[in-house]
Amino acid sequence: MFFSDDYTAEFDSLFRRRTLPEQPTVYVCAQDRDDRGSSSSSGPERLLCLINAPASGEPPLGASELETCTTRTFRLLERSGLHLRRTPAATVVTTPAQFAKMFPGTGGALYGRATHGSMASFRRPDTRTRIPGLYLAGGSTHPGAGVPVAALSGRLAAAAVMRDSVSTSLSRPAAMPGGTSMR
Repeated sequence: MFFSDDYTAEFDSLFRRRTLPEQPTVYVCAQDRDDRGSSSSSGPERLLCLINAPASGEPPLGASELETCTTRTFRLLERSGLHLRRTPAATVVTTPAQFAKMFPGTGGALYGRATHGSMASFRRPDTRTRIPGLYLAGGSTHPGAGVPVAALSGRLAAAAVMRDSVSTSLSRPAAMPGGTSMR
């Protein structure tokens, strides 16, 4: 994580002005690295660089706005000591408008439906749904976004599945025609 020098200004841009921030916070993920920090790729290393952007996707960001944001993003990384050689032909940029098109229910938000305000955490969908046997897990469900919290969401969903599938039958085990041998 490479944090903006002015977090307040960043979120003012995002939520009040609905624009890209002057200096975004940047999350960098080295996708080809294993648990030991070694790259599994013999070629250039792929990186995911993620910044905060207004979730609405409306109006779509223009090419000059995206280029300005990219330049600012990589300047922040360089000032922070991370010097990268970009390959424009291999660079993929995904915008909020594209997220909104790929995942219509999100309104362009990366982690599912955008929720704001003091009660936002309580508006996330829970593990169980109204549809029997359908459980939810991930960053857009309770308890929230981010890898550790999404993993916790998966554990909560797995626990709910296990609780809901516990047999409460009081019958003795018995052989059934067409059943599977239990020996």
